Amino acid sequence: MKKMFFLQKHLLFILLYLIFSLFLFFLDKPVNPDVEMNAALYSSYLQQVKGRYTEQTEEFFMKEAIKISNAKVALQNAIDDYYDGEIEEGEFLAASSPLEQLLKKEIGFQLVYDQFTYIREHPADRYFLYRNGWDGLLSNEKLDLLWVLLVLQLVTPMFCFEYESGMDKLLLTVRKGNFHHTICKISLTLLTISLLSLLMSGMRYAFYQLKYGLENGGYPLQSLSYFSTSTRDFTLFEAFLLMAFGKLFGSLILALLILFLSVCLKRYTITMFFCTGVILLPYYALHLESSKYVLPGPLGFLLSSGYLRGTEYERDSFTDQLTMVFKEVSFTTFMTVFGATLLLCFIMLVVIFIRRSNTCSAVNSRWRGKSLILFMVLGMVVLLSSSCASNQNSEASASYNFSTRHSFENKSYSINVDETDLDNTRIVFEDKQTGEQRDIIRNAMSSLTEIQNIIYCNGTHIYYIKYDLEEKSKFVIKKRFFVIELDIKTFSERIIFEKNVSGGKDNLLGLNNANLYDTAFFFSIQAFFLDEQNIYFAGSDEIRSVNRVTGVMEVILRIPIISSLAFDGNTIYYINSKLQVVRYDIKRASETVISDLVTRSFLLSDNDLIYINRKDHQKLYTFSLLDTVSRKLTELPVLSFRCEGQKIIYMDNGSLKEHELNRTETGNRQ
Repeated sequence: MKKMFFLQKHLLFILLYLIFSLFLFFLDKPVNPDVEMNAALYSSYLQQVKGRYTEQTEEFFMKEAIKISNAKVALQNAIDDYYDGEIEEGEFLAASSPLEQLLKKEIGFQLVYDQFTYIREHPADRYFLYRNGWDGLLSNEKLDLLWVLLVLQLVTPMFCFEYESGMDKLLLTVRKGNFHHTICKISLTLLTISLLSLLMSGMRYAFYQLKYGLENGGYPLQSLSYFSTSTRDFTLFEAFLLMAFGKLFGSLILALLILFLSVCLKRYTITMFFCTGVILLPYYALHLESSKYVLPGPLGFLLSSGYLRGTEYERDSFTDQLTMVFKEVSFTTFMTVFGATLLLCFIMLVVIFIRRSNTCSAVNSRWRGKSLILFMVLGMVVLLSSSCASNQNSEASASYNFSTRHSFENKSYSINVDETDLDNTRIVFEDKQTGEQRDIIRNAMSSLTEIQNIIYCNGTHIYYIKYDLEEKSKFVIKKRFFVIELDIKTFSERIIFEKNVSGGKDNLLGLNNANLYDTAFFFSIQAFFLDEQNIYFAGSDEIRSVNRVTGVMEVILRIPIISSLAFDGNTIYYINSKLQVVRYDIKRASETVISDLVTRSFLLSDNDLIYINRKDHQKLYTFSLLDTVSRKLTELPVLSFRCEGQKIIYMDNGSLKEHELNRTETGNRQ
């Protein structure tokens, strides 16, 4: 034991692993960040419905939904009456304050309502509970690569050190040098791995208990959407115990496998490479997720969660067909895999004792040379990964408006999204000097690629979004999300951001798995813009920033339904629930309300905001961002407007005729 823990520095490796694991624990992100961001509001509603679904629960949700809907209508009417001059400010505040307080609770209600829509599909085995803790503990299929590396580091030297130092022949000459010595080493190894595995399971449970809470462990496993189709009759806590036992069993199998290969190969490096390949190759190479659970060996047990999942299908957004992404592992299959794994363990133990007691068991040098080459090749294959790092664009971000997300125009060229063929979105480029028109995207595999109808332009670069399908097998179709940069001068393209949006693993280490919360967002993007460091994606009610190098994504703004949105490279402009324009400084992460600017529609143009003034009967105004002075542009109420160069084209609200004016003018002409 002294030799193992101190001379071979295994105690140091264990301490480093524990420290690094604790560090990764504290970097843990909740499965549903909205719940943590609105914990008080969410908990207040959850406490009223926690537990089994009942008729009273459904009645509660219906009444609360109606109450919130009526509050929205009443608040909007109060805002309209105030800006129309029908009520005074005091009367408006008295009417709007209680409504605003009620609507602040809406996001908490919506989070619990999302659980309600899931639970009412199968109310018998789905309960209301706080999910983030149990989801973090149970709802994942990630291989703990650090744990695999630790086991390799602890177990591989047990026999390989003796072979490489020549001690194996000397040990066979002493009375207790074969069977007794071997069984002591195996016992010590398995005991160490068992204690560490149980310790890590306990640490994980304690962490999620302290950070999120693990209440209601007696609720059915199906209460978590990750196990929605499971046919297993387990509670949440029972599932944790089964997964902890599975990881313990898998760790012991891995340790035996390492010992077995150590006595067969007798080389430290080759044993490490081969064992790594045995674990990682099936983990990344098998496309159907459930396949890794029907292979005898340590991998399925190290993951464990798959033995509790049910058969799952995914509807493909391109083909509108259901594809199987996971096939349930039946109890018969599980017992067969378990029995076959035990048989392999017995065979490996027998081989270990035979090899450790036979002085003539040296491996043929010719075979060693061939195996070395083979294992080196396998190791290289395992270590190859296809990650794509984003390069930063040196250009400053151009001004951007939500209303012009489908087109762009300057003195030299114009770009438009052509959606006349709904099955083939085209981005059309027109040179104003020559009149030349062309499709700027070469889409050779249109059946496997979907181009989105939103673009962002900055100088001579155009940015667009596409989704690619990669049919891995008849069961699984992988989807990837791309932001592409296209240079107008050379029409060359490069990928500046790439994301797996099919819920699978994103890289070799599996540290950037796509979760359902993030994946759903990438299919709801309505607009995007970028600067040198980040890409900003606008969804239906939020804006997220994604670092172009690291890929780290975070929610920076919660906003009402987008009607107008603008970006000038440093500041995002949007309209809040009171129809006021808000400035958000992306560097300082601070908001400033322009309280006098009340509108439903605005455009950012150079250093001005052109807007329809809700406080002056929908007339067109311009607001200077430099001196904060507003100036009236029209005497007619305006229904809509757009900018074309130095001209403003607007439609009056009475005759519905279009007029144009120069930005320096205050009159209008037809």
